[in-house]
Amino acid sequence: MAAYLALSFRRGGPTRLWRDAAILGLVIGVFAFWKRSVTLYYHGPRGASGVDAWPWFPLVVAVSALTIQALGFRAVPTALRIVAATLAGMIILLAGTWIA
Repeated sequence: MAAYLALSFRRGGPTRLWRDAAILGLVIGVFAFWKRSVTLYYHGPRGASGVDAWPWFPLVVAVSALTIQALGFRAVPTALRIVAATLAGMIILLAGTWIA
């Protein structure tokens, strides 16, 4: 998702970034309403924890898009934008796991 949004920003600037982020957020929001709770497995099945999909999954799209736009200077390579947006999205998902 972060790679798609970063390439969208590179091709069309902030307008295309936020249009694509809105479409992606809507699709992910519909998925989050359909599948309200997702179990994340790490270190095997005993290290499982749940995260509520609804408030967190669409929020990841917005935070990733915001991170990409914040790094929108020409000197910042697209690969760095992708990594930064991915890390920001992962932090939001981990926050959902910690809060839930």
